Amino acid sequence: MPCKVHDFRQEQPLNPNKIFDAARSGDVQRVRACLEAGADPAAVNEYGFTALQLAAMGANSTEIAENLAVLKLLIDAGSPLEYQRDGRTALYLAAEFAPSTDAVQLLIAAGARVDISNAQGNHITVNAMMPEVQELLSALTGVPLAEPEPELEPVKLSAAQWRAAQARLNVLFEALTQAGLVALQDVGTTQSDGFDDCSQVFHERGGAAAGLQGFCFYTRQDRNRAKQEGRLDLAFWGAPEGADADMLRVGELIVRAADAAGLPATWNGSSARRPTLTLY
Repeated sequence: MPCKVHDFRQEQPLNPNKIFDAARSGDVQRVRACLEAGADPAAVNEYGFTALQLAAMGANSTEIAENLAVLKLLIDAGSPLEYQRDGRTALYLAAEFAPSTDAVQLLIAAGARVDISNAQGNHITVNAMMPEVQELLSALTGVPLAEPEPELEPVKLSAAQWRAAQARLNVLFEALTQAGLVALQDVGTTQSDGFDDCSQVFHERGGAAAGLQGFCFYTRQDRNRAKQEGRLDLAFWGAPEGADADMLRVGELIVRAADAAGLPATWNGSSARRPTLTLY
């Protein structure tokens, strides 16, 4: 009978520090495994963010159910609700990044303080990405929403005007690509689709470690609206973590490149607002 040879090789132990990537990507099983392996739920990564804050930022690029499960797991494990990075708690970041109110409501229900501002003095209602999140936070804090900017009269573009605008958009998006952004036109249908697609390409190309500065895109809905109104809103995100300085840097890059491409841009400098291009 042949002798059975025992394989003394063992699996490499799980690195508890993987909890940060797992939290950002909505990997519930890996987050749980990291915690079981001894990961400190209160620890911060090299950029100064906790796993709970990274999960909050991941709300725009993961499935809602998975994101909520990770947030709850980390809260139950003791990841601090009120820890701040540049004044931004997990709730502040969820308001900035989440495409719906779900993550925000979960953190509020867990006891997160709502009436907060970041290090630059921007109230949570100002930097919230989605109107429904802004409305929820305004109702809870009593802080009124900023008056909307007066809307310009829409200008429906002719076929010739759209072709001319598309040519300038091609120049702009090539310039943004050369400047180190993932720049995608007519990507997905909704903002959530666009963020998902750009996030995937960003990571496939090596992310911040490969020198990418972030991403910029507009969706099919944005394109269709632009044809009817003559203006196009651009969504964007700044690497490595979407912090205020990252967003400001990328937003200003987009505005400069748009002006150079013959597409006058207006933007108020807030990560909660998208630069708007005039196409006619």
